Amino acid sequence: MSRPARQALQARADRLRALSLEQVARSLGYRRDARNRQRWKRHGSVLSISAARFYDHCAARGGGGAIDLVLHARGGSFRQALDFLDTLPASRPAPAAATPAAHASRLHLPPARHDRWPAVQRYLARQRRLRTRLLQRCRRQGLLWADQHRNAVFLCRDLQRRPVGAELAGTRPDARGRTFKGLAPGSRKQRGGFWLPDPAADPAGVLLVESAIDALSASLLWHHLPARTLIASTAGVAYHIPAWLSHFPASALLCGYDADPAGQRAAAALQQRHPGLRRLRPPDAADWNQLLQRLA
Repeated sequence: MSRPARQALQARADRLRALSLEQVARSLGYRRDARNRQRWKRHGSVLSISAARFYDHCAARGGGGAIDLVLHARGGSFRQALDFLDTLPASRPAPAAATPAAHASRLHLPPARHDRWPAVQRYLARQRRLRTRLLQRCRRQGLLWADQHRNAVFLCRDLQRRPVGAELAGTRPDARGRTFKGLAPGSRKQRGGFWLPDPAADPAGVLLVESAIDALSASLLWHHLPARTLIASTAGVAYHIPAWLSHFPASALLCGYDADPAGQRAAAALQQRHPGLRRLRPPDAADWNQLLQRLA
C-alpha cells in the first residue's frame, strides 16, 4: 500500500473510530436498559458504555472506540468494520451550519479533588500494588489526580507534553470486583496517551500497553523490558499504530497488550501491518498489573 493510501486509510479509521458508541450500539441491535442508561443489551450481550469505552459483561472483555465495538459485536476484518461504520448516518459529515456542535469535542479534564486523593492513592497502592513513591511523583508532575467520583485521572499527552486527554480509572469495585474505565470528554487517542518515564530522552523502543495502570506497572518491572523503553498506553487496544507514535520504526515497537482474545487479535493485526513489531507479554500473567500484583 502506498503512503498516501495508508494515510487515507488512517484518516478514515480515525474518523470512524470517534463515532458515538451509543449510536453504533443501536445499529448493532442493542437497546438501552431502562433502569441503567449506561447499559445496552441484545441477545447474549450486555454492554456498559462510558464515553469512548465499552465493556461486555457476558464476554468479560471490552475495548475503546467504534471500530473495536463493531469487531467485538460482528467479528470480521478491520476493513469490514470500517465499511459497516461508513453505512451509518452518524458517519456522514454534518453540514457547515451545524458547526456549533464542535464545542462538544473540546477536551474537558476532570477537576482535581484533593480530598478524594487519599482514597484513590490507597486503592492504587494496596489493590493495584503500585508504589506510593511512583504515585506521588506522578501527582507532583501533574500526570495523576483524583476527581469528584474518586476516579484516578491519568493525563494523556503528546510527545511535546501537551494535554490531549485523560484516562479515568475507577477505584470502587462493584459486586463482581470490576471497576469503571473511561476517557475524559474530548480525549484524542491518536494525538497522545499516558506515557512514561518523563522526560522521555531518546527512547530506544516503545512498549504499547492497554492502560495507564499497566504502564505504571510495567515501569516497575524494568527487568522484563529492554533498556530505555518508553511505555505508552493506547487506552484500549489499537489495530493501527497511533499517529503520535507512528514516526518510531517498527523494529523499535513492542506490543504488550493483554493475553486475552482482544489483545491477541490487536497484536496480530499490528504485526501484520508492521512486520518489525514484536509481541511482548508479561510472563505467566494476563496483564502487567497482574504480574506486578503477583510479584509484590
